[in-house]
Amino acid sequence: MADYAFRTLEQRQKIETLWAANTAPKKIAEEMGVSETVIYTELRRGRDGTRLKDGRLRYNAATAQWKVAQSLENRGRKITAGHI
Repeated sequence: MADYAFRTLEQRQKIETLWAANTAPKKIAEEMGVSETVIYTELRRGRDGTRLKDGRLRYNAATAQWKVAQSLENRGRKITAGHI
């Protein structure tokens, strides 16, 4: 099984702050003690469709948290009307 850890809202807010301060993903990863892949995945997950002043896509911690919550809700076996 993969060694997967969920990010907390506080961790996502830290990523948001560092990203808005123009910190490179590699530096964010080093500061948080995770791989660059984790940071790039989070940055992709938390895109809110707007851009920062420097043109990079904005990362929103609340958006990322919501997407994870929705993903968790959708897990599991789906029950259909004929199979209750």
